[in-house]
Amino acid sequence: MVFSYYLNTPFYYLMWQIVKLFRKKKKCVLYCEDAFDIILFQNLGKFLAPIQIIAKNSTVRKKLKTLGYKVDGILPSYPDVVLMFRNMAWKFPCKKIVKIGFKHGAYNFKAHSKAEYYNMFNIFFLTSQDEINRVRHTGVKIELQAAYPKVDSFFDGSINEKSTKDLAYNMHLSPTKKTLLFASTWDKSGMSAIEKWYKHLHYLKPKYNIIVTVHEWMSQKYVKDLKKDHDIHFITEFDRLKYIALADVCINDTSSLIAETILLKKPLVTFTTNKTERSLNNVLNYIEEVSIQIDNFFQLEPAIEKLLKNPYLFLENQTKIAKIFFDDADGSSGRRAAERIIEIVPELHL
Repeated sequence: MVFSYYLNTPFYYLMWQIVKLFRKKKKCVLYCEDAFDIILFQNLGKFLAPIQIIAKNSTVRKKLKTLGYKVDGILPSYPDVVLMFRNMAWKFPCKKIVKIGFKHGAYNFKAHSKAEYYNMFNIFFLTSQDEINRVRHTGVKIELQAAYPKVDSFFDGSINEKSTKDLAYNMHLSPTKKTLLFASTWDKSGMSAIEKWYKHLHYLKPKYNIIVTVHEWMSQKYVKDLKKDHDIHFITEFDRLKYIALADVCINDTSSLIAETILLKKPLVTFTTNKTERSLNNVLNYIEEVSIQIDNFFQLEPAIEKLLKNPYLFLENQTKIAKIFFDDADGSSGRRAAERIIEIVPELHL
């Protein structure tokens, strides 16, 4: 357990009791560790009563305000109910607080958190029954449900052929070029391959439209270099799903955006990475089954061209593995999760 949890618990509980004396009704909050979390909440929040937003710190609060959201405070916060898209219940160290958690990335592309972190929640939503079974075997005792509202946008009509064409037009993408989407996980995880391609994209620019998105914690040395090139469309907004829909071929390493990529049956190239303590063999095997894997940048263009000629090369495996990553991906995940949350916290009924 995080040491600060044990240090802060008695003081936090005392403050929670004092603050609660002056409250007339339950305080329900959405905790945002990062501004990205508000995007994950969108397809859930529309089925719940309005909820206060609590940010990790002033930096996250500023980002959220820039996005147009009202932020009611930063940590520490003393709610009755907290909802979060992180496994960080320890930041609210009071057993009387109802804690509801969701994954912030699809499936477990890296090693699971310890059971003790999950067990601090009242309920935690994972992305599939397969993931529930894997987490349960680590010793998790709380209620686990399958729901990943983020991908509802693929199925509820908000991302469609017209919106994708409009996006390409607004980005001034060349209609005569195929579009590549590069994505990378956090470099400090040891599971990123960004160093294999970020300086070489100029080789591809004459032939393809290039879009790049990286983990929100990516080191600035990569971000600054990529932003310098105005012929590359570097995505700064948090909602990346529409860019997956737009791409003709996606290029990745071990980012969990791979899950959304195969859900849309998009052609995929992946760079191999070194194994780390957080690597999961089953996930690495899944990635190998749904993509052309390469070791270096100069293997990339032949792989792209192969997939453009045969975009359904991995369709059978993508269909199979998408069912492992997601349950009932039909656009209703947010509604179903909201219904269960309202059973636990009736005050969140619309």
